[in-house]
Order: sequence, then C-alpha cells, then structure tokens
Amino acid sequence: MGGVELEQVKQRARARQERLSSQPTEAAEVFRADAMSFFARVPEPPLYRRREDPARKTASGLLEEAELLLARGWRLGEEVRLHVDALEQHLSALCLTAEGRVEAAAGQWQRAMILERKATAGSRLWRKTDEERPRVFDEATRRSRYDPRPEPAVQVKLACPWCQKAEDFTLPPRLAMHRLTCLHCAQGFQAYLAEVKSVEVAREKGNRRRYTFRVEEPGGAPTRVEFEHVGGEELVAARRDLLAFLYGPPTILRGVLNLNSSRVLWLPSVRSCFVATAVFGEGAPELVPLRAFRDRVLLQRALGRAAVRWYYREGPGWARLVASRPWLKGVTRAMLSGVARAIERVL
Repeated sequence: MGGVELEQVKQRARARQERLSSQPTEAAEVFRADAMSFFARVPEPPLYRRREDPARKTASGLLEEAELLLARGWRLGEEVRLHVDALEQHLSALCLTAEGRVEAAAGQWQRAMILERKATAGSRLWRKTDEERPRVFDEATRRSRYDPRPEPAVQVKLACPWCQKAEDFTLPPRLAMHRLTCLHCAQGFQAYLAEVKSVEVAREKGNRRRYTFRVEEPGGAPTRVEFEHVGGEELVAARRDLLAFLYGPPTILRGVLNLNSSRVLWLPSVRSCFVATAVFGEGAPELVPLRAFRDRVLLQRALGRAAVRWYYREGPGWARLVASRPWLKGVTRAMLSGVARAIERVL
C-alpha cells in the first residue's frame, strides 16, 4: 500500500463525496461523534515488525470506513476541518500499518493523536491537571519533573440541574460520584462522571427515545446508565467521550452533559408531573409543555424551586386521590389540557 494506496483511498473518498451530494446534509455534530468513535478504534502501530502481524489486518479492515468518513467530512467543509485533518493523518498511518511499514506509521500516528487533541480542545469542558508532562527542568519555576507535586485533579465545567447555570469545579480524579453545591442558586446536586464505552439509542413511538450507555468509571469499574427522554432534542456521544450525569434531587436524573462536545440534554423528571401523569398517562404529549414550564420558568427562580420541592412531597398523594375518582380525573384532565395549551403558546 503506502503512499500510492493512500492516494487511491482519497480518490475513492472523492467519488463517495460526489455520490453523497444528492443526499441531505448531515449535522456536523453527528460527524464529529462518528469521527471520534472511529479514532478510538484505530490501533497504535506495533513497535516492531513481525510476520502475520494482526495490526496489519485490523488497519486494512478500517480503510473502507475511513473512506466514507473522509467523504462526509470533506462535504461538511470548514465546520469540521480539524477532525478531517486528524482523520487524514490517521488514514496515512493506517495505510502504512497495513503495508507493514511500522516505523513510518508510528510517526504518522503520533501526529494524528496531536491533531485529535487539537480537534476536541475548543469544545471540551474538562482537563486533567497532569495532562501535559512537565519539563525535565523548568528554568522559570526552577522545578524538576521529579520534584514532589500536588495530587492531580480534574478541572471541569458543570451545569447545575436546578438553575442550569455553569460553574467550574475541581474534582478528585479517581471518584465517579461527586456531591456539589451550585454557586449560583446554592442548591445541592450530584454529578456522576464516566467515560463512554458504547451507546445505544432505541427510538420508540412519538418522540420517545431510550438511551443505554455502557460506561467506565475513573477507577475502571464498568457500569450502565439507562434513561428515557421525550422530546425533539437528542444527545450525541461517541466512545471515549466523558459524560456527566447530573442528579437533583440525588435520586432523579435531570440532565446529561457531554464534556467533550459541551452538549447537554435536559431530562423531564419522572417525578415532575404526578397528577398530570395520573390523568394523561406516562409519555402523553400534554406532559411536555408542563415539564418545560417547570424547567424554564419555575426552576429558574428561588420561589419556583421551593414550589417544585413542595410538589414532590405532596404530588403523589394528590395523584392517588385523582386516579381513584373518575369524575375528579375528568375535571383535572380538562383543566390541565387548557393549561398545557396555554403554556405551549407562551413558550
């Protein structure tokens, strides 16, 4: 393969790009997620040559997928230029690895990793304090790489699930669950940080989606997070993305923040509309504006947050009362239908 094969791969990618021109343009965010997922599967070139090296077969098997990704990236243009640059460098390393030229491939792979980090730097909301290896000796600080240093930490920007305002936090690197207090609204919340290993999205009737994330905690423990979301918004995540699952109160998942792309998906609380759920049923379209009113209006004000907490305490009893009396259920349904329509017009 080598350089000639690399040009042939690019020529095929150009042909794919022309065929894609008749299709609707995809969202740049979807391409970025697919590119990062692909990067995670690109093998590091082996340190030395050996007969029947499995890395050569793996690299050859990824070339066709790289072709299609490159065609999609070229079509999107400047919006995803940094990811395309990293993809082209990875493609060069793959061609060299497939040919068995591991020494040359190693240099290309290292450059691809630098470009990969550059592509995610602008949107990433987290960093480790020990990401950059210190110099052997720093003339400015007069410190050596081998001098004692503070324990590394994770610096991250998190959004409060109550007021949805962002704030910087410094967290210990080996813990997954963190109990925090919002500096804006003074409400307590929890953030569960984990790295994506795989994600499945099952689309059900209406705008309902079921997300299944297989994740790995900072300490290495594998686990799974599942939730449903009703609405037009969608969360895009790729393998190796760092996610923050935001809880407030502690048992209620209120949002999922992709710390690599800075995208957040706010979730309606399963406990947010006890009475409405009792009269309309779970997943009913009338629940969407009621939950939106809670998130966009009530939870943005101290008095509204107090009202929501009070409703969490009293709502289940009201829901049982309404569900047990058909005439009251009918009256409540008519009243809440009017309220939901009014909210839709305003919001």
